[in-house]
Amino acid sequence: MKMKAIAILLTGLLICTAALARDRSPPATQDGLQLVPDTRLGLVYMDPEADLAVYDKLLLIEAQVAFKKNWQRDTNQARPFHVTASDMTRIKADVAGLFREIFTRELESAGFMLVTEQAPDTLIIRPAIVDLNISSPDTPRGGTTRNITESAGDMTLYLELRDSITGDLLVKALDFQFDRSNITPFMMDRTRNTNAAKRLLTNWAQVLVEGLQETGVKASNTP
Repeated sequence: MKMKAIAILLTGLLICTAALARDRSPPATQDGLQLVPDTRLGLVYMDPEADLAVYDKLLLIEAQVAFKKNWQRDTNQARPFHVTASDMTRIKADVAGLFREIFTRELESAGFMLVTEQAPDTLIIRPAIVDLNISSPDTPRGGTTRNITESAGDMTLYLELRDSITGDLLVKALDFQFDRSNITPFMMDRTRNTNAAKRLLTNWAQVLVEGLQETGVKASNTP
């Protein structure tokens, strides 16, 4: 049931992303939330009656990761059997692990308290990485061959903030980013891919920290 729910969620996100690509004017309201203008993320919706200042603890859920549609097929067209199902499972686990590592580091560095249990003063952070698109994945079958590319790839962040007791959706955000680290083509390998992912995730984590601070979520060192 959990995996089915995740699949439904990710499918909905992909449809939402496609719709936004066709129409650059997002609706003012969605799921009872109102569009927040002028944010550092592509789209942010928030419950106008939500008071995030009542929270002083954060519960970070494991990030769900999904590849761009047909990514494996398209990647294997030029190099048959280069990417297998086990490769995709490993990559998704690696991205989820990096997500937790980086978001935990940035949140704790800003003074926020991360917990593992629900409580009335706890805000749930529920993230997902969708449309993950790696330009040149490094696999055991890669040998010495590497693709020349200007970007390691791109991905989209979907993020929800929920009350940990009621489950009420308070904030949701959607943001697409691609690796802009190079202006000239270069050879891709696992280290470059990992470093590119770290840069994108660090940027998102810092944006989240700023957003939590601006909306009044209390850090553990706040009186």
